[in-house]
Amino acid sequence: MRFIRLVGLVSLLCLGLVAVHSMGGKDPGAGGGAGNKPLVAVSILPQAYFVQRLAADRMEVLTLVGPGQSPHSYEPTPRQMADLSGAQAWFTVGGDFEAALLPKIASLYPRLQLVDTTRGIQYRSIEAHGHDDEDADHAGEEDNHDEAEDQDEADDRDPHVWLGRDSVKVQLGHILDGLVNLDPDGASVYKANHAAFVAEIDALFQDLSLDLAALRGKPVFVFHPAFGYFLDEFGILQEAVETGGKEPTQKALAALIDKAREEGATAIFVQAQFPAAAARSVAAAIGGAVVEIDPLALDWLDNLNRIAEALRRAAP
Repeated sequence: MRFIRLVGLVSLLCLGLVAVHSMGGKDPGAGGGAGNKPLVAVSILPQAYFVQRLAADRMEVLTLVGPGQSPHSYEPTPRQMADLSGAQAWFTVGGDFEAALLPKIASLYPRLQLVDTTRGIQYRSIEAHGHDDEDADHAGEEDNHDEAEDQDEADDRDPHVWLGRDSVKVQLGHILDGLVNLDPDGASVYKANHAAFVAEIDALFQDLSLDLAALRGKPVFVFHPAFGYFLDEFGILQEAVETGGKEPTQKALAALIDKAREEGATAIFVQAQFPAAAARSVAAAIGGAVVEIDPLALDWLDNLNRIAEALRRAAP
């Protein structure tokens, strides 16, 4: 199968470097710089991969949200807060936890450069489903409609921007600029690595567009709606069991089961970062399987291949 292929020795070497530098000898969330290399912080593991693909061995990476943790509910440890004091930059990705943490970090460490890697991204709208007692929930809210409109638009944005081709390219551009700003002597290295990585991303998505062509226009049932940017690339529809951080109501769950049966779905995809009792209920009701995929895996390129393979295997 063409999309299950080696991503190259360079990619594997970079992955090893990411693991060493982001783990700091412990775990990817513990981090901490060593030696004379600049220390930069990232919010999630895929970003650590992005930084190391561009920086090679010129930077140490501190990753805040470690394996199995969710950027929706993460809180930094005291060790990580201390490690941030030694970082020269923090590449943010728009995670929920960042909104509460950034003002505190800016106050504590005014010399830390905060680089918003999402600036300029064209956000997609996250999928939503109806809930029981919807009319009752909205009763009496008309007076507050105008005040809430701006917040509703912000809440409608899909924050999982690290899985889409175009949104990742935007992030890589900001990371490139940030690295060059920190280390002008390494500019030629960073720019060459950026160009090579972008070419590799384009080649991968071109391959996957052929391998997943049979799924175009069909729904994929997931527990948490984290895969929209990736699935949009191939015209695949995302149907989420959970939205807005809440388990679905019985009415919404029944409607989802009916749709899954109608579409002949054979699997519900779940993530390690979230409880999946509702997903198991749907899978049992349709006689399907619960399949684990991870939107936050460290080896980003290899993980996209794994996700695509899981989608293809579960296709009805």
